[in-house]
Amino acid sequence: MKPWVLLLGCLLAAASLAQTTTTRREVWEWRDANGVVHFSDAPAPGARKIVIVGSTTSAVPPNVAPRTGTSAAAAAARPVPVPYTRLEIWQPENGASFFGLDSVVDVRIRSEPELQPGDRLLTYLDGKLVSDQSQTEHVLTGVERGAHSVTSVILDGRGNEKIRSQPVVFHIKQVPMNNPANRGPALRPPPSPAPRPRTP
Repeated sequence: MKPWVLLLGCLLAAASLAQTTTTRREVWEWRDANGVVHFSDAPAPGARKIVIVGSTTSAVPPNVAPRTGTSAAAAAARPVPVPYTRLEIWQPENGASFFGLDSVVDVRIRSEPELQPGDRLLTYLDGKLVSDQSQTEHVLTGVERGAHSVTSVILDGRGNEKIRSQPVVFHIKQVPMNNPANRGPALRPPPSPAPRPRTP
């Protein structure tokens, strides 16, 4: 027989033995006065010894710990991450204009699906955080004159960005001069001149 064939056979046998556990048990058999056969683990007078050899195969691969019920339940209870398909600022409209430094700008945000537990929704005005709370509505006041940009972003629990909205640009402008609000108080028409007395 070739040496490599013998070596292969030995390796297969070793692998089989690694997965198989052999058991050996001794049982004693005897008959009583009525001819009834009895079996026992302990020897009895006139008993015959029987050796039972068996094998059991391990269902778990070596060096692999069986999965406990606790870890399986924890894995089942862990929420599955849900991907966001949309995040948008729907108010104000892109390019909207507001007149006067006392203008109030309402910012409203929506996402699909809605914000998931553990995630955060943050909104920025000109790159500065508006609020560290996860809010879908903000009220902006005291915004300076000029163009401004609003952006929202959703982060997971570790601070990783999941989705970002398109920026919305709005303008704060000076109140037009022809606005009635800029006019002063209404002036009364000048009184008509008093009639001159007639001379006789």
